[in-house]
Amino acid sequence: MNAARIKLKGSNYIGLFSICNDNLCFVPEGIEERALKTIEQTLEVKAVKINMYDSSLLSVFAKMNNKFCVLPNILKPKEIETVEKEIKVKIIKTEQALGNLIELNDNGVIISKTASKNVVDELKKEKLETIQMNLGKTDAIGSALLATNKGFVGGDINEEEAKKISETLKVQGGISTANTGDTMIRNSVIANTKGFIAGENTTGFELNRIEEAIEGKE
Repeated sequence: MNAARIKLKGSNYIGLFSICNDNLCFVPEGIEERALKTIEQTLEVKAVKINMYDSSLLSVFAKMNNKFCVLPNILKPKEIETVEKEIKVKIIKTEQALGNLIELNDNGVIISKTASKNVVDELKKEKLETIQMNLGKTDAIGSALLATNKGFVGGDINEEEAKKISETLKVQGGISTANTGDTMIRNSVIANTKGFIAGENTTGFELNRIEEAIEGKE
């Protein structure tokens, strides 16, 4: 599996700025050329520049798998149009920070208990395995969990939570931190089935743990 460490927009919390699947990665406008090339080469994806809600914090607002991208209706029409050119779009009417509330792969979706009923109902229509839960001490599922079609990694999950995640996403996974101890691992890592990229402060030990988890080896 390909692996790299970078800063993005001057930050080690690179996961906040991008969302990806096995073929595509949305990155913020103004991304450094070196970071852009690393993303394209490591994840073997097409990178598309976009801001969402005039923000570079893409994963706060959106998430995607290989089938579709979930967007809140608060995005501007031009932003939605940019995404629609690349992948099927599912727009959900909500003022919540949608990307913070969910993590998904092609098999299932984990939804925060703080998500509105409308968000849950709309995601259930996609015929994915669905569960509503919190992880550890946080309801920010989209920051605390990272999933691919091979595996998943969480920064602070217990055995019972890991079992529920595995049953829903149909993959095995494990636990790791990133950026030298950050348990909100999705904020610090982007990944697909081909590779992963972590913030520059991620240790070698953390890199090994992340790789084992998202490859479903734990």
